Amino acid sequence: MSNPIEPGSKGGGASADAAKQIVTRASMLRSAIENLMAKGYRLTADQIADHLKESVLAIRPRCSELVKSGTLVKTEDRRKNASGMTAHVLRHRDALIAVELPKPEPKRPTRIKAPAVHADQNALFG
Repeated sequence: MSNPIEPGSKGGGASADAAKQIVTRASMLRSAIENLMAKGYRLTADQIADHLKESVLAIRPRCSELVKSGTLVKTEDRRKNASGMTAHVLRHRDALIAVELPKPEPKRPTRIKAPAVHADQNALFG
């Protein structure tokens, strides 16, 4: 039986080759997820993906691996994902106190620069 922390495949061939190639990236993603969740956040896998600016297809399996290893724990809460389905809210095993994600800072409005005006009117009108 394979280690639940390592990406696997259901068969051989291309699936097994892809699993071998993703081992390093998967390790980096698991580390990023663990560091984020150790701060005390309570998030779904999709919310984690959004916060890390990663694909849910990359993050969901890593979250499953971290749940199997005991690093992340499923809470009783569930939240809707973009698909409309509900997903477990996860927490880090050592983060017993919930912490809210910081609110994103509003974007500063950008100033639209006026088109340049020729400084010497005489050059234009003789």
